Amino acid sequence: MARYSEKSLTQYTNQMIENIAKGSTIEELIDYTYQTFRLPLIVADPGYRWITSAGDQKVTDPFWQQIIEHGEPTDHTIMAYYIEDGLMQAITGSRQAININWGVCKDYPQTSGPIYIDDNLEGFVSVLFMEEKLLRFSLRLNDLLCRFCTILMRSKNFRLKHAINPVKELLAQKFFDTANYPQINKLTEYVDTLRLTPQYCIVVLAEKNQEEQILSHIKSRIVKDGSNVLFLVKKHRLYILFHHLQLVEFEENLLSIVHQYNLYCGASDVFTGLNQRRKYIQQAELAFETAAILNRNRECTYFSKSLPEILLLQPLEKYSWESIVPTSLRKLFSYDHAHETELVKTLEIYLYQRNDINQTAKELHIHRNTLIYRLNKIRDITDLEIDEPEVAWILQLVLKVRGMMGIREKHLFEGK
Repeated sequence: MARYSEKSLTQYTNQMIENIAKGSTIEELIDYTYQTFRLPLIVADPGYRWITSAGDQKVTDPFWQQIIEHGEPTDHTIMAYYIEDGLMQAITGSRQAININWGVCKDYPQTSGPIYIDDNLEGFVSVLFMEEKLLRFSLRLNDLLCRFCTILMRSKNFRLKHAINPVKELLAQKFFDTANYPQINKLTEYVDTLRLTPQYCIVVLAEKNQEEQILSHIKSRIVKDGSNVLFLVKKHRLYILFHHLQLVEFEENLLSIVHQYNLYCGASDVFTGLNQRRKYIQQAELAFETAAILNRNRECTYFSKSLPEILLLQPLEKYSWESIVPTSLRKLFSYDHAHETELVKTLEIYLYQRNDINQTAKELHIHRNTLIYRLNKIRDITDLEIDEPEVAWILQLVLKVRGMMGIREKHLFEGK
């Protein structure tokens, strides 16, 4: 047992500190540790994707084999053993390594500990010790490995295989911070470097019970598959900007994750100009918060499709008029502003009069034919059938909110 003595652990620690100071990589750390103690080791990212490992393949448990051979576990394993059995919660619930001998690890007892950097979960380290007498030693070794990995993951010598690059990280922090960075032109250099291209869509999602470890796993999955995503985690929510968006991919990839993990999810309208990002971030937030109020999980709540619920459930002070006005109605305001017409007023009175042409013409003091001309013009500009009950209801609701907010200035829509 000399290999697993207090003296050997002290010598190992001193050597590793020296190795790290000389620029050791995380792969070299794990390999050196295995050569010293002959205990199989594995390091994985928050999504349990392989970073590095060392040890005799014959004694490594099947879960490890799956990660080593394929780079990641199956979704079934993550759900059935790591989330539903509480393994992930147990590991991340302790800042120290713990003994894992249930669930997927039942026949392959091991210690496992989380790697945290600035309170962000960055990965896991596990030691497969097998012999009960090595449990205490394995826990101490695992704690050391977590600390060493934290140091190396902060350094220039390490970068997660699927991690976003520093420019992307910096842009994500600034992009979703509209209070300190209201104008996109201040971020143009980053946007150009990363080649963000239309179509855009912003999504906000969160795990129903605000489980940080599940959100970390979801984030890790999205990073792996999404070269066209920019994301940031804040306030237990994952904010995502999709760019160069293909709607089929959005449906297939994101929605499968939302359904599988019982997530609340809100999505903005698709847009083409980042200069209006504040509006679309708020759209996604409103859709997300409405989904949470309605307990509408496992599906995506789209802003435009849920606008009536949003307006009825969210207090006025939660949003700006710019965020909730539909594109079709925005076009009408812009037309009025450019041509000094009163099509918005005409539409508002027409809807108030329950689409009665005669009563509307009388209210506006115009000829019936003039009103019909205006209504056809409204249909052409908005591309809406304003006599359909559902369309009329939404338009009337939006215009009612406009009146309650005191929005009357046409210049709000100039150039929009």
